[in-house]
Amino acid sequence: MPRKKKSATPAKPGRRAMTEYREFKKKIAQRVAILGETIEEIESRGVVEEATSARWKEQLVQVTTSLEDPLLRIAVVGTVKSGKSTLINALVGKDLLKRGAGIITAFITRLITNGETGGWVEFKPWPQILDELNATLRTLPHFYELGDENHLLDLRNAEDRDRLKVLLAQMQDEWRQRSGHLDPSHMLLRGYLEGHDRVHESLGDTSCRLVFDQHSLQHHQRYVGSEGQAVYLRDMELHYPVTWLGESIELADCQGIDSPNPLHFALLQQYLLKSHFVLYVVSSRSGLREADFRLLDFIRTLKMFPQTFFVLNADLDDHPHQEDLERLADRVRGEFSWMAPDPRFFIFSALYHLIAQLKESASEREQRHLQMWQEEAPLAQVTETGFSAFRESLSQDICGQRFRILCGSGLSRLSMIADSVMNTAAAQRNLIGHSPEELQQTAVGLKDKEKELLGSLETLKNAISGLRISLREEIDRTVDPYFDHARSRIIKETLEAVENYPIVLEDQPNQYDYKRLFQQFHHLYQEFRQTLARYLVEKVNLQVIELAKKEEASLYERLTLASEGFWTLFSTALENYRSGTGLFDTEHRTVFKLAGETWELGRLVAPPNFSAFVDQGAIGRGILLMKLGLASFTRLVASFTARAGRPRELLIEEKRRETMILEATKLLKKEARKEIIQAFHEYEKKFKSDYLYSIADEETGRLLGEFELRAQMVNVNLGDLLQQRQTGGAGREALLETLTHAHQVSQAMLEELDEMKCALKLKA
Repeated sequence: MPRKKKSATPAKPGRRAMTEYREFKKKIAQRVAILGETIEEIESRGVVEEATSARWKEQLVQVTTSLEDPLLRIAVVGTVKSGKSTLINALVGKDLLKRGAGIITAFITRLITNGETGGWVEFKPWPQILDELNATLRTLPHFYELGDENHLLDLRNAEDRDRLKVLLAQMQDEWRQRSGHLDPSHMLLRGYLEGHDRVHESLGDTSCRLVFDQHSLQHHQRYVGSEGQAVYLRDMELHYPVTWLGESIELADCQGIDSPNPLHFALLQQYLLKSHFVLYVVSSRSGLREADFRLLDFIRTLKMFPQTFFVLNADLDDHPHQEDLERLADRVRGEFSWMAPDPRFFIFSALYHLIAQLKESASEREQRHLQMWQEEAPLAQVTETGFSAFRESLSQDICGQRFRILCGSGLSRLSMIADSVMNTAAAQRNLIGHSPEELQQTAVGLKDKEKELLGSLETLKNAISGLRISLREEIDRTVDPYFDHARSRIIKETLEAVENYPIVLEDQPNQYDYKRLFQQFHHLYQEFRQTLARYLVEKVNLQVIELAKKEEASLYERLTLASEGFWTLFSTALENYRSGTGLFDTEHRTVFKLAGETWELGRLVAPPNFSAFVDQGAIGRGILLMKLGLASFTRLVASFTARAGRPRELLIEEKRRETMILEATKLLKKEARKEIIQAFHEYEKKFKSDYLYSIADEETGRLLGEFELRAQMVNVNLGDLLQQRQTGGAGREALLETLTHAHQVSQAMLEELDEMKCALKLKA
């Protein structure tokens, strides 16, 4: 039976956009090379000063540098067990990240898609480990039962490890009795204890890295797959090429947004602030949870919904047929639409597509699952269609971002160089036949016009300096009241949250078991600080970042308006310079404005997180209060023992007990209020100096630099031409031919670059 002729294989999803992008970059690189050769030819004839040709070459290098893709960050977010790692593996086409890893690590796993395969894990140094260990221990009431409270435990000491085992056993027994939530501090301490024997040889007094190559990269999973080793890690970075995504893409596997540790959500917030895209993963097993809406509110504040891809990660075993999955998808899409109008929503099984790409390297069990899913044709079609559309959309957005960068930096800068070369060649060609006296007279005239241009530049410099001062003053007028203790709404609400937090001790059979009473009080204290830390991360940070975004928008608007006004002044000065000399190409004149139609803020810095109470070190004086509380309880126990058997005095002790608890509660809240006020005061300084002032200073400096560069580019110096005024005959003809060729090449290139800019705007 004759075989059917195979049809042409369609391009894989996502690769078409990346191919177009690479071809476009190649065209720019070709024009950089052509213009570089033209500059070399002019330079060899000695008709431009070395400073001028060096400036052209320097700018060409910057164009070439702009062709190197800057890092684009993609945050992969969702709740614990939603399938974030599986999705990244499906995008990569390899079972690279550990699936279902724990939530103990206090860092974000980053995978960079460059041309090399490898990576590293970085261990915490011993000083950091011991600081974290003892800071955590000092927050536990059981710690004071181990002996000398001033003794610092050292995991390198076998006796101290035995002490830690006893402490963890006590904590576990109490946890069983209380039937409460597992304390994150217990998880941390248990991880340090269990992992010591496996990693201690890799640790040192400074941070150490374990480096992987293409053959050992998979071994990184050993260090994130168990809490005992993951807790010793400080950072991790993997490198793996992904052709359809392109190079310099950072995929970040973020901690689950429902992690019990507030630090994890703070880290996620900070990463989102510097991210370009978000992949939001929701498991079809659970749908949206309360934690999802907290994160969605944060993404809304960042105005990042247009850059967010919502993925319903389908568990195909949970859905008997296509209609069941689509009903769930409609519900989840509707829930998303409350926060994000018209969300970009995709339905597929990340595990399905990962196994399909792993092929024979997948486990037999996973291969059987894949075969079973593929036999359910309608469900398989849903996930195939959804994954293909997702990859295509993500690739197009990545390439669109890349195109915008090329248009804003590479093409604009290349046009500026070509314009300068064209006008310099035109000026030199117009003067090549002049007598020495005429050249000297023209040079004097150019100097006069140059002074006028530089005078306009000095005026601009003063105006931009004034703009910088004005921006700082506006920042002060907005930010100072926001953080002023007497007027600030956000500080008032935070202090009210502290004051209104209920600290209620549970009734217990033996109300005079003061050891048990103290432990209970300490747990309430810890819960109070955890709740306060979460409030600061989820509520205060959100409001502060909302302020940051408003201030960014204000800076953007002011810089846009100012740059347009400054450009009007500068373009008039340029026009006077060019028309006054009569040397330039008036037929093909290019106006090389600032990159972009409006001034765009560079993502220089992200606003700092308001992370007071998140780190253990923030407890500070609270620990001293707990020691005071312990001493008070000890005195009360002694007093009670001395009065045993005397009912009237026992009643007095009961009132003293209630009074002591009330006073301790007031003291703790008072200390918390002091810490918060101080934290807001310190944060305001960082918010202004490290963030908003930094943006104002950097952007006004960049604005001035753009004008200075353009003034240098338009200026023509006749020094070398004056030296060659005796050139004649064949030499003169060769020189004229070189200048004519340079003029034609740069003129044609400017026309091509204009066409490319139009094409880029369509793609971006």
